[in-house]
Amino acid sequence: MEAKLSDQLRQLLQSTDASQLVDVVVELHHDPTLEAVAPQNRSQRIAHLKESLSRKAVPLQETLKSIGGEVTGEVWLNQTLRVRLPADKVSLLSDQDEVAKLDVEHQLERD
Repeated sequence: MEAKLSDQLRQLLQSTDASQLVDVVVELHHDPTLEAVAPQNRSQRIAHLKESLSRKAVPLQETLKSIGGEVTGEVWLNQTLRVRLPADKVSLLSDQDEVAKLDVEHQLERD
């Protein structure tokens, strides 16, 4: 499942002590049925996306808690969680079916 780790995260983990806490962005798989059942109006669609993220995040929160990590933020718009966990436990997240990709945070820049 190492394929889920970005190159930047892989580099960070190689240069970090195993017990040190690292911040990781967890991109979750998008619900394939979302487009087929998505409500037509904007507020219903937002509510649907938020509920979808919440439903997918529950198993990850349990896993994080059991390995000494925590969720520090979430973004329903792109179905991501920001988590903090020991560096040597990151690979355990990549084993989760809900996880599409693990990465470091990136600063947004204006075009």
